[in-house]
Amino acid sequence: MDTLLPLYEIRIAGHLSPQWMDWFEGLTITLDEDGNTLLSGPVADQAALHGLLKKVRDLGLSLLSVNRVPPLESANQPYKEKRMNTTATPAKKIDTKVLLSTLWIVVMINMLKADILSLFIPGAAEEVARTSASTGASIPQLMLGGAIMGQLAIAMIILSRVLKYGINRWVNIVVGVVIIAYIWGGMASYPHYIFIASVETLCLLLIVWFAWMWRNVEA
Repeated sequence: MDTLLPLYEIRIAGHLSPQWMDWFEGLTITLDEDGNTLLSGPVADQAALHGLLKKVRDLGLSLLSVNRVPPLESANQPYKEKRMNTTATPAKKIDTKVLLSTLWIVVMINMLKADILSLFIPGAAEEVARTSASTGASIPQLMLGGAIMGQLAIAMIILSRVLKYGINRWVNIVVGVVIIAYIWGGMASYPHYIFIASVETLCLLLIVWFAWMWRNVEA
C-alpha cells in the first residue's frame, strides 16, 4: 500500500521568477491571474515544510498562506492530476461581445426573411404606395429608410465585436430600441410578419438587456 504524504498549498505574493523554480522541485507551481504564485504538492514531513518556507524567506518573497489539504488517492499519482480529478472545471463564460454580435446576426436573418416573404403578398406594391401617401414620404425615401435600418443591423454585427466597452454598451442599447420602434412602426397584420417581428423583438430585448447589464470586467 502506498504511503500517503501530506499535501500542502503555499501561496506567495507576486509571480515567481522562472530562474527560481528549480528551488521547489517536486511541487506544482501555478502563476495565478491575481498576480500571486501557488506552490502545491506532497511534503514529506514538518522538517521538509520548514525547509520550503525557509527558501521562500531566503528569496525575499512575501508568504501569504500555508494550507494543508486532504490527501488524495495515491502518493505516486502526480499532485496536479489528482487536484484536477477532484476539482470541477468551471464553465467558460460566453464573451458579451460575441453574444451581442450573435444576436444581431439572428435579427438580421429574420429581417431578410420578413422582406423576402413580403414579396409574395398580393398587392404589396399598392401597400407601399398607401404607406407613402399616409406618411408623406416618397417610395424611394421609404425604400432608403428600410435599407438604412438593414445596414444598421448588419453594422452592429461587427461593431459589437470591435467597439470599446463604454460606447459598445450604449450603441447596442440605443440601436436596439430604434430598430424595435422601426419593426413595429411598419407593422403589418400578416401572421408571418407578426411571428418574425416577435422573434426579432425578443432578440433585440435580449441585446438591450445584456448590454445594460454588461460590466467592464469583460472589456
